[in-house]
Amino acid sequence: MKLLLTKAAGGELDPQFSIIMDSFSTVMMVLVGVSAIIAAVGLVNLRTIGVVQRKRELGLLRAIGLSNRQVRGMIMLEAVHITVTATAMGLVLGVLYGWVAAQSLLGSVRMPPFFEETAGLVAPAVPWIPVVVIVVATAVLTLVAAATPTRLATRVAPVEALAVD
Repeated sequence: MKLLLTKAAGGELDPQFSIIMDSFSTVMMVLVGVSAIIAAVGLVNLRTIGVVQRKRELGLLRAIGLSNRQVRGMIMLEAVHITVTATAMGLVLGVLYGWVAAQSLLGSVRMPPFFEETAGLVAPAVPWIPVVVIVVATAVLTLVAAATPTRLATRVAPVEALAVD
């Protein structure tokens, strides 16, 4: 967006406006980081509640022969499914909402290469490097956040879990 605004301004962007754009980008990335931390806490909470509520099921699975490793894998796979779905939906909606915002902001700005007088359609542009960084960070965060619930799931003794309350 900064590049488009620079070209639309005739090749030179006001330094104060450039500082504002850089500050806005920094604030947005900090908000993404805070959102990731909140999502990690939510994932830990969701998985822990799931493990506690499924104590009998996990005990039954252990009683019929599932190993600790298999139970850990099952809980981790559930966390990965939740994260993949959330990341995919977040990327799709983020690109869509970002494009709508860019269209509303830049739709009336004369755009290169022809600098037409009429408002035009702004093509969506995805910054792939931040997207890849966010996806990789999300994957690592998922593995870290799912560690506690997987440990809790393997501590369920089959006999204790199957005992009648």
